[in-house]
Amino acid sequence: MKSSLDPKCTMGEPSTWRFNKAVHSAYVLGLPIPEDQVLVEYVYVAEDGYSLHSKCRKLNFVPSKPSDVPDWSYAANFPVEDRFLKPAVIYKDPFRQGNHKLVLCEVYANDWTPAPRNFRHNCQDTMEKQEVTSVTPWFGLEQEYSIIDVSNRPLGWPSSFMPQPNTPIHHDAVGMHKAFGRDLYEAHLFACLYAGINISGGNAEACPGQWEFQVGPSEGLKASDDLWMARYILHRLSEEFGVAVSFHPKLIPGGAGACGGHVNFSTSPMRQEGGINHIKAAMPLLARTHKQFLPLCDAHGGADNVSRLMGFFCTASVEFKWGIEDRDATIRIPRQVALEGKGFLEDRRPAANFDPYLVTDALVRVVVLGHETLQNPYAEPRVVKLAVDLSKVKLDD
Repeated sequence: MKSSLDPKCTMGEPSTWRFNKAVHSAYVLGLPIPEDQVLVEYVYVAEDGYSLHSKCRKLNFVPSKPSDVPDWSYAANFPVEDRFLKPAVIYKDPFRQGNHKLVLCEVYANDWTPAPRNFRHNCQDTMEKQEVTSVTPWFGLEQEYSIIDVSNRPLGWPSSFMPQPNTPIHHDAVGMHKAFGRDLYEAHLFACLYAGINISGGNAEACPGQWEFQVGPSEGLKASDDLWMARYILHRLSEEFGVAVSFHPKLIPGGAGACGGHVNFSTSPMRQEGGINHIKAAMPLLARTHKQFLPLCDAHGGADNVSRLMGFFCTASVEFKWGIEDRDATIRIPRQVALEGKGFLEDRRPAANFDPYLVTDALVRVVVLGHETLQNPYAEPRVVKLAVDLSKVKLDD
């Protein structure tokens, strides 16, 4: 075995030569822990708006709801800004198991205003409006992702990055030469089921090392909450398997390898008899806000998504269009929905690294509330709120 000081030594097989998982499990899962000693992992979206961070705290009781879990804090950025973590949703912990919990948190600034990338706060306000609750919005969120090896290369791609055929030969694929990383994909499905996430399925995607899972359909905030926690669990599992996960929309140049985050959306009128008319009525509303919506579709204000929106190979175009069973359209109406005359629409614009709170909020504002303008929070200047206001500190001579 090579020394870790050998410059030729890579970070290969970290789960075998860096850590002994059997010993780890003997302590984490094997030791008898009193039932009232509970580890809570506070999970939150980082300052960049797409990374996930977490920190652990012990409680002397088993929490059953978010308000049982105390608020916490952390230091962000340099110079340091205080941030407060407010527990929002509790999940079972598939890693520590037992009574231990994962808690999805909202992030607030030191004056208890929402932090710059806390989009959950506004989304909750929107979803709780009477006009919105009366039509019971449902969301099904599709999350595509790429599995990356220790050399920062997608699994299954040749070392020379030779172009792959522009056909979905890996979509739903089975077999050693077509499906790469199934162990992680399968473990993730089961971990999400255990945690209490409403995960509805998954599949191999169109390129080597590319997979997808779906959450929902769920009402209001739940699908977005579940997607963020499912992303966290996927990242945690990638540590176990010695690989990494990327939600970047376009890792591979060219026609192949696009990663999206499609959003299936419906209201109760859309799901009832004659609902197709309500679905079609939403198209001009979505068209007039299309250019404002695109900057909300990835974590960098639309910049990541530009190379993905090609208008072919099952990707939408930067120009708005909709169609029945058109997978190159902005908005797709599934064939079965058209046949039954009711159901949902699929928004194919969001990239894989989209914020679900921001996108679902925008869809409801446009389709249900009739808003003609959408605010782009990524374009807003960032206001620094230091932990200590030095202008108010009196220093002795």
